[in-house]
Amino acid sequence: MSAVSGDVVGQAFAWIESVAVAADGGLSWAEDGKPSDDLYVGTASVLLGCTEALSAGACGAVTRVAAGARDRLLHIASNGAEIEDGLFEGWPGVAVALRAWADVTGDEAAGKAAATVTAAVAERMRRRDDDPARCTDVISGDAGVLLALVDDCADPAVAEAAVKLADGLAGLALERPDGLHWQMMMTPEYEHLLPGFSHGTAGVAYALARVGETLGRTDLIDVAVRAADGLLALGHQPGGGWAVPLLIPPKPDRPTVNFGWCHGPTGTLRLFALLDTLVPDPRWGRGIEACLQGLRDSRIPERLYPGYWDNVARCCGTAGVGQVLLNRHHATGDPSLLAWSQRLADDVIARRLTTPAGVTWSNVEHTATPPDLPPEPGFMQGSAGVAGWLARLDTPGSGPVLPWL
Repeated sequence: MSAVSGDVVGQAFAWIESVAVAADGGLSWAEDGKPSDDLYVGTASVLLGCTEALSAGACGAVTRVAAGARDRLLHIASNGAEIEDGLFEGWPGVAVALRAWADVTGDEAAGKAAATVTAAVAERMRRRDDDPARCTDVISGDAGVLLALVDDCADPAVAEAAVKLADGLAGLALERPDGLHWQMMMTPEYEHLLPGFSHGTAGVAYALARVGETLGRTDLIDVAVRAADGLLALGHQPGGGWAVPLLIPPKPDRPTVNFGWCHGPTGTLRLFALLDTLVPDPRWGRGIEACLQGLRDSRIPERLYPGYWDNVARCCGTAGVGQVLLNRHHATGDPSLLAWSQRLADDVIARRLTTPAGVTWSNVEHTATPPDLPPEPGFMQGSAGVAGWLARLDTPGSGPVLPWL
């Protein structure tokens, strides 16, 4: 690990440690003043950032933060304190974080706890009545739950739940002239499509392809292919690049396209990369390259105008772009992608906030007064996600902890 980024990573986890709150079993982190244990901003998200950093050789404050987060999640798992069903909002995310930690560290207790939580999620899904108004997406809905279940499908009960969810999602696909799509909420009142990874087609198709791969369900992979073809057809080509529309139909007060993991090529590229391994075809490689060209054309991390690129984090900002570039470098060995990710890191490091406890980052909401938002400790919008990427950047030979994130 280089001296500069290694120091920043250590200081970032020192700041994360400084804002931890004592909770039953270990440490938690607060959202709006209340302790949260989820994968988006809370304890599970912090443990995931620690997992990335430790897999890259970080230590010091990282190990202390990881111990507190891990112990808290073990406590939750052992006490059966079920929380929300969404991947990033609750119970499934606890399983994902514990499993990732166990895979990297060999922690048997964490692995068993992850299996316990996954089994509980699967049981809830098997007993759940089908509701046509349910969420379908990765953040809150069935696609995200599938991503939490898929790695434990050797358990027949988990596989049964995954099949139920996958078949349900396949049956909810909307037939459009350009291909298959999913609304985040499958109700007549919800008129918009968000085709990107977090709330729509790209994420749902990715989850179906993963389940198809794991369970030998080629029909599910076929559904994912039809959806991916629809995304390729939808993509914009500014200067040869590509990005799906942010919203269909568009809203006049929202940008036409977004470039982050959540709604843009940073996330959608994951679907094309997965299909390129499952059903190789030149169009997937072309899709990957078009996504990368779209990111080049976007000129990020330049702030071209107020509100254009005001985020440094994993979900919506620079760290998410840097992470996908690092993943593609690992997959291809292309040194230009590693150099590109490093240039983004230089910008993020330059934007760090130094505090007496360590360093952190603030995202910006240009319409707010003041525009600088409070720093967050978690993975998707805060320091844990930024620091996890920076740590991996200095050991680029290591693969991603979660290829879809």
